[in-house]
Amino acid sequence: MKASIIITGSGISSKYRLLRSIPACKDQVVNLPFNNFKIEFKSKKQAVKALSEAYQLLASDSETKIATSYTRGYILSYDAGTAKIITP
Repeated sequence: MKASIIITGSGISSKYRLLRSIPACKDQVVNLPFNNFKIEFKSKKQAVKALSEAYQLLASDSETKIATSYTRGYILSYDAGTAKIITP
């Protein structure tokens, strides 16, 4: 089943930081209005793995001590940006 990660929020730099931390090919990224992004994956398992890797990267980076919350398989929040897994 296909899945997508939608990156939204009010902070532009937060959304770009989330986008850079999620491992994806450039052809998977779709630009949405208001500097939001959609990253498409072939399965929910791949999307969960990508979100998990992004959380590990943000949590281990010494410069990103800004509040990061993570609910496995659903949502990753970083500063004013949010990345959510959705399935059609």
